Amino acid sequence: MSVERITRALLAVTTATLISTVSGCGAASEIQSIPPASQIIDVRTPREFASWHFPGAINIPVRDLERRLRELDTDRNIIVYCRSGSRSSTAKKILMANGYTNVKNGGGLSDMKRFLNNREVAAQK
Repeated sequence: MSVERITRALLAVTTATLISTVSGCGAASEIQSIPPASQIIDVRTPREFASWHFPGAINIPVRDLERRLRELDTDRNIIVYCRSGSRSSTAKKILMANGYTNVKNGGGLSDMKRFLNNREVAAQK
């Protein structure tokens, strides 16, 4: 990995951490629905993931994301989420700093549960 990529990633993480610390809250969801065939990445800890996760999501904690980039399909939409939207905001910045352009912040658990509920309601119609 080049020094430039590492520097961009560190800057993205530092900026996101500073913003979330100053604002005291997570980021809002950037999506209205989940596009079909999206990769859904839960960036919480494995323990948090085990307590509940969006169906089909994979767990890549934000602290491990840079090391596990090869697990992501660059041709698919990527949606990241966490508990409040803060860590997913950091994850999005890390991915963008590494050349991913198809990344959206799904926000927090309440946002993702809303998408799941909307999907179930649509399926019943």
